[in-house]
Amino acid sequence: MSVQLAQRIGGEIISADSMQVYKDFDIGTDKIATEDMGGVPHHLIDIIDDCSQFNASVFLDKSFVLAEDIVSRDRIPITCGGTALYLKTMIRGIFPEEKQKKVSREELEQLVEEKGLAHLFSQLQEIDPGYAEKIRENDRIRIVRGMEIYLNNGLPPSEIFKNTRTPFEDYTFVRVGLNMDRAEIYRRIERRVDRMIERGLVNEVEWLRNKYPDWCPSFKSLGYKEIMQVLNGEMEMDTAVALIKQRSRNFAKRQLSWFRQEKDIHWFNPRQFEEILEFVRKK
Repeated sequence: MSVQLAQRIGGEIISADSMQVYKDFDIGTDKIATEDMGGVPHHLIDIIDDCSQFNASVFLDKSFVLAEDIVSRDRIPITCGGTALYLKTMIRGIFPEEKQKKVSREELEQLVEEKGLAHLFSQLQEIDPGYAEKIRENDRIRIVRGMEIYLNNGLPPSEIFKNTRTPFEDYTFVRVGLNMDRAEIYRRIERRVDRMIERGLVNEVEWLRNKYPDWCPSFKSLGYKEIMQVLNGEMEMDTAVALIKQRSRNFAKRQLSWFRQEKDIHWFNPRQFEEILEFVRKK
């Protein structure tokens, strides 16, 4: 869809996929093949050739530089991809954090293991009752993140979030969401996973683990994680494939739930290309 759109409106694509940034991790991330790009430039794919951490903050900086360059050449940036946090960061920005960390997330995770999540949550309630009210008492990710923000920046999360800024504040975002029947999405996921296995996902992982250390971020991602377990003798292949399919279905469900909360997204069926094109041109 993004390729067709780019061809018709003179666009270039900025990938918002947290795993396609890693070079060599191709089949498991289902990277677009060069011949399928239709001559449209694609950015932020294959830009990391080691195990460097790529996150929303790095994405925001790089995507803005790219967007400015694309616009300066009288073309239109089209951001495409499913890492919802990256898209949210573009529109709403990110808050400035201290570079030097006093407490690591790993240390806080260890504290949870030792004293329990309730202990950390009660601390969060004391320092930022407003923020604590918005999250559930079993929401481990947000509780740990909230305490990490406070301990490293000296301010409660609610205060820090007020300083959120985006370099894209002068841009207008036209947001298009693609949706189809849930059963059809699940059928496509099943086929996609089978196709990855047929294309040689197991061989790819075997080759990658000889080139990169096991702690590389991509090895923790969906598909790679399960095949690593197969190669380590921790799981049967049939079980791994079934798990990848199930976890992909769950991921798709979470993605839709996340994007459904975004009120400025205009939803279309992927077959409605002409309607999407007309909608974008009007904007």
